[in-house]
Amino acid sequence: MDVSVLEDIGLTNAEIKVYLALLELGPSTAGPVLDKSGLQNSVIHMALHSLVKKGLVSYIKKGKVKHYNVSNPRNIIKFIEEKKNRLEELLPQLIIRQKKQEIQGAEIFEGFKGFKNAFYELIKNAKKGEEYLFFSFYPKYPGYDNVFKFFNHFEKERKRLGIPGKGIVMEELKEKFKERDMKNLLFVDFPIITNVNIYQDKIILTSPGKDKFMCFLIHSQQLADSFRDYWHSIWKRYKKL
Repeated sequence: MDVSVLEDIGLTNAEIKVYLALLELGPSTAGPVLDKSGLQNSVIHMALHSLVKKGLVSYIKKGKVKHYNVSNPRNIIKFIEEKKNRLEELLPQLIIRQKKQEIQGAEIFEGFKGFKNAFYELIKNAKKGEEYLFFSFYPKYPGYDNVFKFFNHFEKERKRLGIPGKGIVMEELKEKFKERDMKNLLFVDFPIITNVNIYQDKIILTSPGKDKFMCFLIHSQQLADSFRDYWHSIWKRYKKL
C-alpha cells in the first residue's frame, strides 16, 4: 500500500507507522503499537500525542492506562481541510510580503512535483477569457501516462478558471485526446516542437529526461508573443484542411 500521500499532507514517518499499526490492531495501549511499529518508546508516545492533536487518533483511560484507537479514516479529509483553511487565512499576509516587481527571466522546476507546480504557477494570475495554447507533450517519454493524467486534472482546473485552451497535437496521440473537445485541437502528421505551453507573458518548456525531469518557466512577453505567433501560423494554415 502506497502511503506516500500521508507524508504529502504533513504526517511524519513515525506518525504514519503508528497510525497504520493502530488501524490493524484496533483499540490498543502503547505496548502493542511499540511491538508492531518497531519504533522506540519515546517516539511512539510523541507520535500518539501528535496524532491525537490532529484528530486522527482518540483514546480513553482505563485506570491510569490510555487505550488508543484510530478515528474514522475520513477524518483525514477534515484534517486537510483545516490545514487549507489556516493557509487561506495566512495567504493575504504572504502576498503582502511578496516582492511587488514581476519576475524577469526563467525559473527552473525539477522533478515531477516541480513540473506540476510550474503549471499552477503558469495560471496563478489567470484572467477569464485569456487564451492558453500548447504544443503536445513528447509521446515517447517513458512517464507519459503520468504526465497525461496530470494534464487531465490541469484541464479541469483551467476550465474552472474560464481559460479557453487550444492545442496542436501529434497525430499519434489522437487516441489519448479522444475525450477532449476536438474543435480546439489540431492533429498533425509532421514534426512539430513539443512540450511547449503558452499563457499570458509566460512559456513553459519541459525537458523530460530519463533521470531528471526539468521544467523551465520563462517570463518574457516578447518570447511568449513569438511562440504564440508561430502556434497560430500552424493553426491557421492547417486547421481548415
